[in-house]
Amino acid sequence: MRWIALSALLLAVSYARCSAATLDDLKKLDIICFVPSYLPKGFELKKVQISYDEIQEYEDKNHPLPLYSLVYENGAGASFWIDSAREGIGDRNIMAEEDTEESEIQSPLGRMYLIYRPKGRTARKIEIDSNWQSDVNMLAEKSKDQLAHPVLGRYHGFSASGISLAEFTKIIQSLHPIGTSGKSIQSK
Repeated sequence: MRWIALSALLLAVSYARCSAATLDDLKKLDIICFVPSYLPKGFELKKVQISYDEIQEYEDKNHPLPLYSLVYENGAGASFWIDSAREGIGDRNIMAEEDTEESEIQSPLGRMYLIYRPKGRTARKIEIDSNWQSDVNMLAEKSKDQLAHPVLGRYHGFSASGISLAEFTKIIQSLHPIGTSGKSIQSK
């Protein structure tokens, strides 16, 4: 019975830390948030989510640490999504198997490593995953101290399903930051 109560409490705390939001809500955050200006025909924004990373005892308790995610979909089951992370990131491209292929593309955030399935550049893909991309805030914070815990810097991960590599590339190349002034992309 205690486990049920504890599980319910943890679920309630997680839910309170994560909320549905709008693009206007992202604009109010102190972090850089990216959105595409190009989407394939029929794609619409389906979900905007803001969550908050846990503040450690050595971090400023008065400075929230927001994260965001976006999901775009069409009516045919294809999707494109963006995730962000502050730290503790692992390799997003771990699906290297017989039916996967790797590639690199140029993005507004620099060279981007991709892995996708099935092989081939033209067919619609079951899955496309990029490596994590650092924004200018992350690069600036890490240039001062590689071991520092970022406050404003974020890693951004981009994924898709049901679209071609060419469509994914076009979406990625259309990425731009939204939000407060001073947020800009630094080309690598």
